[in-house]
Amino acid sequence: MRARPQSLTTLIAVVIMSSVVQAQPFLAAGQEDSAAAQQESIANMSEAELRTAIERFINDFYLAGENLSRDEMKIIYAPVVDYFGERRKTRAAIMKNQRAYYRRWPDRLFEMMPGTLEISRKEGSTGIVDVTFEYFYETRSAKRVSRGQGVSYLTLDFTVAGGQIIREGGKVLKRFR
Repeated sequence: MRARPQSLTTLIAVVIMSSVVQAQPFLAAGQEDSAAAQQESIANMSEAELRTAIERFINDFYLAGENLSRDEMKIIYAPVVDYFGERRKTRAAIMKNQRAYYRRWPDRLFEMMPGTLEISRKEGSTGIVDVTFEYFYETRSAKRVSRGQGVSYLTLDFTVAGGQIIREGGKVLKRFR
C-alpha cells in the first residue's frame, strides 16, 4: 500500500481541481471555495488537463488501498450514492460496507491498467464527470489471497464544494490463480 498524504481534503482539492498543464491549483490552500467556482474550474479545464487530474486522483488516492476514516468518507461521498447497483444508498450504509471490506481484506494493492481510462463530461452539465477504468488488484487476509482484474465506474459531481462521488460501481473481469 502507498502512504496516504497528510491532508485528504488538500489532496482532493489539488488533484481534482488543479490545472496540471499550468501546475497551479485553481483553489489556493485555505481559500474558501464555492460549488460555482469549482464547476467553473472544471468547465474551463481542457480535456487533457481534466484527464491528467482525474488520473492523478485515481492513482494517488482512489486506488491507494488505504482505509478511509468516517470524516474522509464524508468528504468523498455524496449523502446519497448509486453504489454498486443499489440506487440511493446512504453514505452511512456505504461507510458500513467499506469498513466490512477493510476488515475482510486488510492488505490491498490496486494499479490502474494503462490505456483504460475513459472520461466524459455529462451532457448538459459542466460539473458532472463520468470515469471508467480497468485495474489490477491483489487483496490479502490472514487466510486468503485474491488477485485479478476489474473495472470501476465513477460519477463525480463538482457542482458541490470539493466534488463528491455520486455513483460508484464496478466488477471483477478476471481472477488470477
